Amino acid sequence: MSTDEPRTESTQPRPEALPQAISESKALGAPMVVRGILGVAFGFATVFWPRDAASPKHLSMGVDIVDILSISYLVLFALVLVYQGLRSPLNVRTAVYGQAIITVPAIVFLFLAEQPAELRAAMSIWALLHGLLELWNYRQLKTHPMASDFLIAAACHVLLGVILMFGDGFGALWILGFTGVATLIAGVIFIIGGYSRISKSKQVAAGQAETHDSNDANSDSFDELNTPEDLNAPEDPEDQNRPETKN
Repeated sequence: MSTDEPRTESTQPRPEALPQAISESKALGAPMVVRGILGVAFGFATVFWPRDAASPKHLSMGVDIVDILSISYLVLFALVLVYQGLRSPLNVRTAVYGQAIITVPAIVFLFLAEQPAELRAAMSIWALLHGLLELWNYRQLKTHPMASDFLIAAACHVLLGVILMFGDGFGALWILGFTGVATLIAGVIFIIGGYSRISKSKQVAAGQAETHDSNDANSDSFDELNTPEDLNAPEDPEDQNRPETKN
């Protein structure tokens, strides 16, 4: 019995295929940028939207205005989440769609809200549920690059939900202000994270393409050095003058 162990050559991954984590991270890049832009836009809207002011020290905003702004944001946010779900890995796709679904009852309650307390209840419950689902996404994507973006977004929304839940004396302006700050912070994180994912995937793809081209060049050089003429040529020039021997 031969004691030689079978030789197995390590197979190199295809140069044109990105690693799975990088590929999935790249797919999440575009939806994250869109989510970030939407969050930043809503955050700035909460800052620059005109206030009712009896005096500079007593600014206020009607519940109906906050309802319209919040409903508009949640409708667009749900559409972006559907877009993100279509590009998300299978292990988080259900949670992303769940984030889109919980905006529906929040929108219904906002339509019915006429008092700051009703507005606060709708936004606090939505923020808590959304933050918990975002935390689930983070746990499922911990092996991906820059997964902490989802953890920061989850923390912002959970904190928003807790603040609104215990803010008994909050008026509509305070509710809108805290919501705008949370979405603004999460939006900036998502813009940076999404752009970083897209850039990282391009760098990895470029590096693998260069490696592939280098390997092809080395292979071509080896083939040129080992042409059939070179393989058939005698090693010693004196062998050409030696007579052939017949058996």
